[in-house]
Amino acid sequence: MRLIAIAVYCVLLVLSFASCEEKRRDTELLKYVAYSNRDSAQLELDLFESRFHGKLRFYRPGGEIDSGEVRGNIKNDTLSGDYYYTPFGWGQKKRRPFILLKKGSQYILGTGTEQEYMGIPHYIPSTINFQETKFIFRKVAR
Repeated sequence: MRLIAIAVYCVLLVLSFASCEEKRRDTELLKYVAYSNRDSAQLELDLFESRFHGKLRFYRPGGEIDSGEVRGNIKNDTLSGDYYYTPFGWGQKKRRPFILLKKGSQYILGTGTEQEYMGIPHYIPSTINFQETKFIFRKVAR
């Protein structure tokens, strides 16, 4: 009897993990683009319930490209986390804070005073600004 209970428990455990994995596979990769004077940026986002991850590239004149990954938490209409990237001409990766505000179907890239706490970069909350932004990401039509 005890062996049957253990077998049923194992089957239920495997099925619960399988159903979680299916939810992750069903997510859609969202693509956005932004322009500012001669600079541009491309953003790919994969959104989950309370987390996000994706890729971000900044293009500047002369073929300069900063390319890396974004990840973090979603809280209401704000995505906050970090940008782990390779700056143009550098051999080492850097980590910077990253924050987006969702406004309709667009995302506004925020700025602020950067601070690092226990190796984790973030913006000081009172300095976050979405008004004087350089990039507003618009969804790319498929």
